[in-house]
Amino acid sequence: MNFNNESDISRREALKTCAAIIAGAGLSANVSRAAAVAPAKPTLHVYDSYGWLRGFSVVPSWGARIEEAWWNYDGARMREEIAPARLMHANCIRLWIEFTAWMADPEKMTANFLDAVAGIAEAGMKTMPCLFNRWHDGRFDYGGTYLENLGKNLQPQLDYVRALVMPLARDERVLVWDLCNEPQSAAPWAKEMTGEHVNKEHDWLAAIAKTVRACGAQQPITIGTMTGANIEAYADICDVLCGHPYAHDRAGLEKLIASFQALRQKSGKPFLVNECIPGGEDDRERGALAKVYRDLLGEAGFGWMGWALREGKAISTRRDRVDANGIRRFGFHPFALKNGKLRDGLECLTEKPKLAPPWDKAS
Repeated sequence: MNFNNESDISRREALKTCAAIIAGAGLSANVSRAAAVAPAKPTLHVYDSYGWLRGFSVVPSWGARIEEAWWNYDGARMREEIAPARLMHANCIRLWIEFTAWMADPEKMTANFLDAVAGIAEAGMKTMPCLFNRWHDGRFDYGGTYLENLGKNLQPQLDYVRALVMPLARDERVLVWDLCNEPQSAAPWAKEMTGEHVNKEHDWLAAIAKTVRACGAQQPITIGTMTGANIEAYADICDVLCGHPYAHDRAGLEKLIASFQALRQKSGKPFLVNECIPGGEDDRERGALAKVYRDLLGEAGFGWMGWALREGKAISTRRDRVDANGIRRFGFHPFALKNGKLRDGLECLTEKPKLAPPWDKAS
């Protein structure tokens, strides 16, 4: 999703240049810490394969920033917001929230979040909460956590995690806890491209994971990592590994899938995809690529969750503020327009899926 105005390169293009630094600086340290963050075994929604997974990331369309989306939360509007997902047979919503939204009014924001989970369940879908965001844009940032926030006093952030996790720790409506969207994603453009930063971010997320498990969460934990070294850097924290493929053609996607399969085999952990499918200017061209993603990721056992569900105010969800991660660098990513109508070319996603989620097996 990223487009930095100064360097004019996409996030994932730049990530390749720092992968070796991340691997060398972070992975060896993370391996030595693995025992300290070894996950307790989850008991709810534990699956070997996620080929049936299909859904969408949601930062509510009325928010240009994550904070605005939650400060202006409306339950009825939220239920309307997610309705297009069911037209595409979604079974899960990756719901973004953030500490900076919650801290303004903890009780109100916790209630809003729980209401959103309820609304998603009413629509027949599970929720994958995304608790923090580490992706940032150089021009039209929509908020999240910054390097300066990863300081010595994490208590306020941990209080936030407890407030959201404890009421849902044994709730079957939550599929997986996604601790953070794209850690290290700012590294190519900032002072963060250092071993010290990688270790700091790993330790921060290890503390978040420990807190989630201390709350008694029975669902698996993942982290919304991207590719390669970025995934491996946090593998020891996760119950389920995660990738964000954004290849622009079939061959590129097949290559990424092969790399994900190798990581799954190496780690012995399941793997899912909770953000994918490049946007584009031409609806039909984007729709044809969506079909390729649907088929290949399902067959690989990873499933897919598209970014992002609905046209809105945030960068990459509007045509006048695209990112460079789309087809021919035109990152207009929504699947549904403002009026809730699906973009042309997405008829393939309205076809009945070959695989049903495990909780629907009996139906």
